[in-house]
Amino acid sequence: MPTKAIAIYYKSSSARARSYAEVYQRQLNHDYGASQIQLLASQADRKVDIQQLHEWQDNHAHYDELECIVIGGDGSVNIVAQVATNSKLELSVVPSGTGNDLASALTITDWRWRLQSEGELIKRSVGKLGEYYFINHAGCGISVALQQLQGPLSKRWLGRYSYLWALCRYVFWLPKRRCKIAVTHDDGSVGYDEFQVATVNRTIGGGIVVYPDAKLTQPQLGLLRVPQRPRWRQFNALYWLLRKQPQRSPMISFSEATKVTLGDSVNQLELDGDSVDLCGPVDVEICVGGLTVRRPISTR
Repeated sequence: MPTKAIAIYYKSSSARARSYAEVYQRQLNHDYGASQIQLLASQADRKVDIQQLHEWQDNHAHYDELECIVIGGDGSVNIVAQVATNSKLELSVVPSGTGNDLASALTITDWRWRLQSEGELIKRSVGKLGEYYFINHAGCGISVALQQLQGPLSKRWLGRYSYLWALCRYVFWLPKRRCKIAVTHDDGSVGYDEFQVATVNRTIGGGIVVYPDAKLTQPQLGLLRVPQRPRWRQFNALYWLLRKQPQRSPMISFSEATKVTLGDSVNQLELDGDSVDLCGPVDVEICVGGLTVRRPISTR
C-alpha cells in the first residue's frame, strides 16, 4: 500500500496562518494518521527554515509520496520551493499572505480547498537566480523600495492593495531617493534603470500585471525594465501597470529569453517579495516544470 507523509509549514508570525495550520493538522491527522503529519513553524531566519525542510524531507525519504502544505504568502512558498524544486516533494498552497500571486495563478481562493480534496498535480515553471529559486519573480530597484514603503498597517488594512499604494508613494519620492540600476548598453554607454524584474508569473506584488501572457509551464522568462526618467513620464508606466497592460507603455521595456542578466553591483535583489543578501549582475534562468504543485480540480 502506498504511503504518504505530509508537512504543514506555516508562517508562525501570522495568527491567521497559525489558526489555519491547526485546522489542517486536526483534519489531516484524522485522514492520514498522526504519525504521517508534521507541523513546521517558520523561524526568523529563512536558512533555518530551509534546513528544517531538508531534514524533514530526508527523514521521510522512504515514503512513496511527500507533500508540503504551505500556509502563508509567496515568501513562505518561496522558502519551500528551495527544497521542493526538482524533487519528488509536492507543494500545496494555502493562501494566507499579503499578495498570494502564486495561489491566484493556481486559481486557489478558498483556504479550505486542500481539506476538501487532494486536487490535481501539475508542473509549474520556476526561475533560478544563482543558487536561489523563485516562484513569481526576481527583482531589484523599485520592487525592493516597495518593501520599505509597506508598513504593517498598510498590509493589515489594504492587503494586496498595499503594493499599489506603495507604488503610488514611490512616484512622489524625491529624485535623490530614487533607485538607480546601472546598465551598460551595446555601444558601451552607461544608463540607469529604476526597476528590473525577471518573472515567470503573470502578476507580482499582489496582482500587478507584468507578464500578461505567462503560463503555468512557462518556457521562458519575461524581463521587464523601467528606465530612469522624469516623474511626469513615469506616470505613463504607472497608468498602464494599473490598467494591467504594461506592454502598451513606451516607458516599459519587455523581452523574453531563457536566460537574462539582472541587477548591478550596488542594488540588493529580492525574490518573491523578500530581500536576499545578494547583488548583481547575476544570470537568471528558467527551470521549465521544475516544481510539482497541487491545485483545485477545475470544474469548467
